[in-house]
Amino acid sequence: MNTHRQDANANALWTYFKNVIDWAKLIFPKQRHELRSIPWNTLYDKYGQTLLDAVALEIHVKALMADEEVQKKSGIYTYVLSGEEHALGLRNFSDNQKREAYERQAGICPMCNKLYKLEEMDGDHIVSWSKNGKTTSDNCQMLCIRDNRSNS
Repeated sequence: MNTHRQDANANALWTYFKNVIDWAKLIFPKQRHELRSIPWNTLYDKYGQTLLDAVALEIHVKALMADEEVQKKSGIYTYVLSGEEHALGLRNFSDNQKREAYERQAGICPMCNKLYKLEEMDGDHIVSWSKNGKTTSDNCQMLCIRDNRSNS
C-alpha cells in the first residue's frame, strides 16, 4: 500500500485487491470459515501465476479438514499451495508419549547412539506426518536436540 500512497486514486490498489479475491475464489470455491484468516495477498503474489487444479486442491483440503492431526485448519490452504507442514500446526507428542519413548530407548538417541537426559531430547515422528505417520506412542522416538534439528 505504501507504493500507492501518492496515487491520484485507488484504482491500482482496488484492481490488485479484486484480483486476489477472484483468484482465491477460483482456486478454493468451497466457502469455509477458515478462509477468512489467510494471508491471501502473500499467497497470490507467490502462486497467482501458477496453473492450479481447483478440484484436486479441494480433495486435498477436504481430507486435511477431516484429519485430527491437523490443529490449525486455516493453515491447510497455505500447506496445499506451499507444502510447508508447519502451517498445519501438527499435534506434538504428549509428555507421556515422549517419556514412554525415552524409557523404551533407555535414553539413547538412535541417530548418534549417545545417552541423554530426557530434557536434552525431542520427540520425533519415526514415520513423518507427510508419509501418513501419526502422533502416537508407537510412532514416537526421542532424538537428541542436535540430531532432531538436523533431521528436520
